[in-house]
Amino acid sequence: MPINAGYEYVAAEKKYLQAITLEEKIASLEEMIRAAPKHKGSENLLSELKTRLKKFREKQEKNKKTGKTTKKGIKKEGFQIVLLGPTKSGKSSLLSKLTNAKPLISPYPFTTKEPEIGTLHFQGVQAQVVDLPSIGSEYFDIGIINTADLIITVVERLEDIEKSNSFLTRATGKKIIVITKADLLTLEQQRKIEATLKSKKINGLLISSTTGQGLEPLKEKILLSMNIVRIYMKEPGKPHSPVPVVLPEHSTVKAVAESIRKGFSATIKETRLTGPSSKFSNQKVGLSHVLKDKDIVEFHT
Repeated sequence: MPINAGYEYVAAEKKYLQAITLEEKIASLEEMIRAAPKHKGSENLLSELKTRLKKFREKQEKNKKTGKTTKKGIKKEGFQIVLLGPTKSGKSSLLSKLTNAKPLISPYPFTTKEPEIGTLHFQGVQAQVVDLPSIGSEYFDIGIINTADLIITVVERLEDIEKSNSFLTRATGKKIIVITKADLLTLEQQRKIEATLKSKKINGLLISSTTGQGLEPLKEKILLSMNIVRIYMKEPGKPHSPVPVVLPEHSTVKAVAESIRKGFSATIKETRLTGPSSKFSNQKVGLSHVLKDKDIVEFHT
């Protein structure tokens, strides 16, 4: 924000940061230029805004000629997680630790210019993770945030949480706050941050992509947010399968059977269950029995 910026500039800047389409970005940039203070101290700001506006208009004209859309399409595959945060907060490093993606990691700001996508594999479950261009980047696109199943806000400082939250007003997914670069903090600084998260009842934690601190607890939080159950199948006289059947919470034995093959539940004569939802090992249950995470099911046909 420039020195002595008035309300109109602040409002226009907020519109720009939340703009979804290229046209909206252009319109809000034009408002920012009109409302920006006109004095020597704001010359650099105005020059930067005009340069950005020129680039956007050139891009708009090029898209009109080629018929291309101004947004990169991202196909949602299963459970989708979005990484949101300011530049240099450590989003790209976190993506590389959580998934198989190899994003460009640079000491320079606004390195990520397009969404980077990776797949998280954890305890038999997988999820799509999307690292968005940083807040404030000309490439930032808020649209996907509103439809994601989970938003992980990645910040280096507690003060950045509030600014990031302003982009979540229409988001329907669950939310986790991640404070990065814990390896650069003293134990006392870490203790204070953790105490603040707890006192304000913020669903968050400290991590370090360098040392690995907090990464496993973060994966556990992601898993809990997915509202799923992992059900392991077992053939009579054999160990249960190492790969679970993944279903929504409160799924029944019948749902497990139908996930194997449509109509399979009609062929089942008996079901034996061992796990959190059973009263004892090898309990006989019916098709309407509601399952819990990590139950082991054995079908007899």
